[in-house]
Amino acid sequence: MGSNSSSPLAPHYLDGIVSVPQSVALSLTDQSLLISKDGINLAIWPCSKIFVKEDWLDGVGAVLGHKDHPDASLVIYNQREFQKVQARLSRKNRASFILPHKYCHLSVMAVGAVAVTILIFPLLHYLASVTTYLVPHNLEQKLGNLVVEDMRDLYGACDDKVALAYLEKITDRLVKASDHKNAEVDIYLLKSSTANAFSIPGHKIVVLSGFLNDALSENEIAAVMAHEMGHMIKRDSLEAFIEAQGIGVITGLIGSSGSYGGVAQFASLLQSMDYSRKKEHMADEFGADLLVKAGYAPSGLISFLARLDKKEHPLLKGEAAQYEKYLEFLSTHPATKERVQKLKKYDSIKTYKPSLTQAQFDHLKNACKSALKSGQ
Repeated sequence: MGSNSSSPLAPHYLDGIVSVPQSVALSLTDQSLLISKDGINLAIWPCSKIFVKEDWLDGVGAVLGHKDHPDASLVIYNQREFQKVQARLSRKNRASFILPHKYCHLSVMAVGAVAVTILIFPLLHYLASVTTYLVPHNLEQKLGNLVVEDMRDLYGACDDKVALAYLEKITDRLVKASDHKNAEVDIYLLKSSTANAFSIPGHKIVVLSGFLNDALSENEIAAVMAHEMGHMIKRDSLEAFIEAQGIGVITGLIGSSGSYGGVAQFASLLQSMDYSRKKEHMADEFGADLLVKAGYAPSGLISFLARLDKKEHPLLKGEAAQYEKYLEFLSTHPATKERVQKLKKYDSIKTYKPSLTQAQFDHLKNACKSALKSGQ
């Protein structure tokens, strides 16, 4: 059988230990499936232990699992290759089958499950939005504290108190310019090479040092903080948490272990993505308006997003470009170009007076950079 691991259609293997999938080659014997990379065997899966996790879907592929290793997965993008493996599996371990006529009522149930997801999930979003404002502030604070603790375990705290003070100075300027009574925010600085910031429940914003290291100006830092404050003011993260809990309950009722549960989860995912894109646009608009009030320039958010877009799609050319519209659809964030275009109407201010000196900005920009390089 065999497949070229350098091919775009090469299978991808996730061993359940390391989170990064590997491009591999497959060899099928009478009793086993050999998974190898560069001529070295990574795993041998007995055919009796293999089952189909996700059946074949054109343009997506299929996913195989191992009964003794529930966290391991093998994604196959070549249909003929998948069919050869599937042919060696017992009937109960195959996902593909022809539904006998006497069981056609199952098809009706499947259609009903899809209909339920289409009707319920928009209602669930509305209920989550309403419920958000019923959650007591102290309970939201406790939830936020738990999230911060988990993120500290994941990334590690950045103990640069001077950098944190400079970051708070920028944020305080935004808070003072805000029209909202509850605009105060607690800032947490964590060390990571990832350039990102998160609004979490309890009026908290977590900033990863990689974002500061990547920033080109105080204006860019202020722009991203203003955007996250937009999420914070609307309590978007709390609403997302409540909605996720509701979705988990409903998909469980529909049947999370079967194919109908998979349909329910996918439908709920699409619903969540749509609402998230809307919230991103709203946070952009809030941030741009706040920047103007605080004497910053919305161009900071535009420049940061434009640079991020180049990093996300540096080689999106030729044949690959046709998939960009699908990547935009299946994304929790709107297409970056779309966001930039909407923000340009706010870009009336081109200059701003910084709150930090050049030396202070340089210190903030380099927060925890040495710790990251040393692997701490």
